Amino acid sequence: MDAFFQFSNITFLYDSFRTAMEGVEWFAAAYFLCLVCFFVVGKSLLNDAFVYPFAFMALTIFNPFLIVPVAEVIGLTSRIRRLFWLLPINLVLAYVFVLFVSRPRKWPLRGLAALICAVFVISCGSFVNPHLQMPENIYKTTDTILEISALIEEDARRTGTDKAALYSSQQLLELRQYDPSIRSILRRTDLLDWNLENTDEETVERVIRSGHHLHRLALVSRYGLHIDQEAFMKSARQCNANYLISNTDMNLQEYLTSAGYELLDIVDHFEVYRIRPEEG
Repeated sequence: MDAFFQFSNITFLYDSFRTAMEGVEWFAAAYFLCLVCFFVVGKSLLNDAFVYPFAFMALTIFNPFLIVPVAEVIGLTSRIRRLFWLLPINLVLAYVFVLFVSRPRKWPLRGLAALICAVFVISCGSFVNPHLQMPENIYKTTDTILEISALIEEDARRTGTDKAALYSSQQLLELRQYDPSIRSILRRTDLLDWNLENTDEETVERVIRSGHHLHRLALVSRYGLHIDQEAFMKSARQCNANYLISNTDMNLQEYLTSAGYELLDIVDHFEVYRIRPEEG
């Protein structure tokens, strides 16, 4: 119980708040001031939309005696500052600025109000230009992912092959995010959770006899084992593993080509295969 009511929880959450709001401190201050004004004015719509939700968050996710111990349990400690991104600061200030500018009936007063708002934004905000850099890769992904995606896309369009790919490298998890049309045979859980404590012959044979097609494919794709080719291809056909991407360090080229795949190209340190038509 003492761990919940430590003063260090307050200081930790406060430091996280300062980190999250670095560079926009005046905007955060204006946001809290607006909430106070909403509460004083007592407009039910404003309170329902802005004040009461914040009061609820202050009792839960912004409560240092609750969120800090919970964050330690669920592994959120290093990212707890992201909770403050939930605050609708921009929304509230935009609403207040529009209200401030639209309230005066005379245009000169409206122009003055708009000028005040602009001065506040310019003086309290931070300029983007000193930190602006044109991205070299507008897709925010590696060239390897781009090349593999383009290779599979071109081959699938030419041959009419369904774009389902077998791969196990965590470097390639981004492939599915970049091109959703490429279906991954092995799920993320298969890549991250399923593993063998050892790869002795008895364990491998037990996996093969189990008839679990995904685990069979993982024996080759993830562990680089040369299991019985007929069993491997049976699982490959069952799961429609039309494309296979393997790391060159696994030395699977001879095994895969003799099993029923053909090498399309080598991209960086990845070999990209397509199942031969007669095997598909």
